[in-house]
Amino acid sequence: MAKTRSTVRPAGARRPAAGRRPKRQAPSVARASAAGPQARAAKAKAPNATRRTAKAKAPSATRRTAKAKAPNATRRAPKRAPARASAFTATAQAVGRTLGRAASALAARVRPGAGTGDAIDLLEAEHRELEALLAEGEKTTARAGGRRRELLAAITDALTPHELIEEKVMYPALKSHVEARDIVLEGYQEHHVADVVLRELHGLPTSDERWGAKFKVFKENIEHHIEEEEGHMFKTARSVLSRQQLEALGTRMRRMKARARKTRR
Repeated sequence: MAKTRSTVRPAGARRPAAGRRPKRQAPSVARASAAGPQARAAKAKAPNATRRTAKAKAPSATRRTAKAKAPNATRRAPKRAPARASAFTATAQAVGRTLGRAASALAARVRPGAGTGDAIDLLEAEHRELEALLAEGEKTTARAGGRRRELLAAITDALTPHELIEEKVMYPALKSHVEARDIVLEGYQEHHVADVVLRELHGLPTSDERWGAKFKVFKENIEHHIEEEEGHMFKTARSVLSRQQLEALGTRMRRMKARARKTRR
């Protein structure tokens, strides 16, 4: 008769239910349980590793940010031009100033309106020239005797042929029209007054205290004459004379001035 093997159970231990076997843990659960201490240790170290990783990547992010902002920074603070470029710029500016002065000197020697435009265009251009000379002469002092004589000679050279072409060409063309007769007669008399004062200025030493006062009277007389001509006289001329007539008068004026200059030489 076979012996029955008895199993000794500890006190208080439960007896397995009939027909059931004890449950075994799944391999994955067992591994997770076995790796429990290591997983917890890795989890505890994770924040520090994350901070170190972020810190290691920070310079790259900074470089990218700086690279993105570089164009604006470049626009705000442009690079200094090399010394050679600065020298070239200074030379170019100096050349430009020299050419500008040469052009101004040439323009001053060539009378405006000398070759184009009708009679009124020609006379108005000469008025601008006279106004510039008169303004410069008024600024002079007794110390600038040489400059006063130069300006007086230039004014005389500009005024004499100007009065000639007005009295010989423009005034006769307008005098036959009733609308312009009175203003033309006044123009003749204003020319006479200007000529008298101009002769007195030539006979007076430029250092004389009366020279400045007399020149101012002369300047005001010429400016008043110009104002009346460009106001009433020239407007009347454009209303009573055709464009073709004014252009023909301008041609005659230029020819007369050219002959006058040759005679004076």
